Amino acid sequence: MSSTKFGVSIVICTFNGKHRLPNVLSSITRQEPSVLYDFELIIVDNLSTDGTTLFCNDYLSQAAISFPWQIVTEQTPGLNHARLKGLKEAQYEFVLFCDDDNVLSDNYLNVASEILLSNSAIGALGGCGIPVFEGEKPEWFDCYSYSFAVGAQASQEGIMIKYPSELYGAGTFFRKSPLLELFNKGFKTIMSDRKGNTLASGGDVEWCYLIQLLGYKLYYDHRLVFWHHMPKQRMHWEYYLRLKKGISSGVCNLLTYGCLFRNRKMSPILYFTTWFTKMIFALLIYFKLRLHAFVKVHSNIIEQELAITIWREKLFSYWRNSIQSYKHFIQLKNYF
Repeated sequence: MSSTKFGVSIVICTFNGKHRLPNVLSSITRQEPSVLYDFELIIVDNLSTDGTTLFCNDYLSQAAISFPWQIVTEQTPGLNHARLKGLKEAQYEFVLFCDDDNVLSDNYLNVASEILLSNSAIGALGGCGIPVFEGEKPEWFDCYSYSFAVGAQASQEGIMIKYPSELYGAGTFFRKSPLLELFNKGFKTIMSDRKGNTLASGGDVEWCYLIQLLGYKLYYDHRLVFWHHMPKQRMHWEYYLRLKKGISSGVCNLLTYGCLFRNRKMSPILYFTTWFTKMIFALLIYFKLRLHAFVKVHSNIIEQELAITIWREKLFSYWRNSIQSYKHFIQLKNYF
């Protein structure tokens, strides 16, 4: 550990989160005290224009809190850049990334500390998000809730057996020192994640892959509960299609990690073979879906629209991201 006493750095990355932050800040001030750990709060303002920094400064200055806090600015847009800023500012070994629309249960840090102190193999620890709807819950939501960072992330608690595994970034603890050492050596992530109002994503998946490549395990525990706000403007099918489009847009970039997990010694030729195979497969699936839509094979138009959106974006990703994906594959080979 980098500190003589176990600790957690809570990092909130936000863009124009002024109206979302009061609930999450309140939940952090309510965390149950413990003699086992210290914690701090770091708010990373990713170029907000709504007075977020001023609001947070006023809120925390007036609150009766005993833990240290700071507000920093990340000038490069993108959630991944903001998280990296928070990681570098953190003084403790474990960094909890709490979204600006999350509300942590009062025992969140206590439960996590028990788990993290008991297993040195854990590189990332995730919990269970509970959706809180501003309006009515859509009929389709339960089928696709994982895309909104809610729900159980494994069938049972403990070390996640699947390799590689993934945790959504919201409410997840990451071990700082191995990641920071990697980044300080010059390693560059390929995913920028959310930028302003765009819905590109996958940065949390990339960090999970990196921590596993560094030799650590992912862990899930259902006792780690947080509430995730679901605003009305996001509870529409059109928004979900945009969200899935953003998620699917990173498939080519994340292919580099899948290749390395399968074969650490994979050659560039084999990588290009894998990429080409994936692209042709996506092309065939997309054409098949379009053909079915034309002849009206499926009765479920919504499911068909979703599938077409996903596979079209995957196909585009394999094509437009091919060069940067290959460059990242070479970088991964150099570091791992």
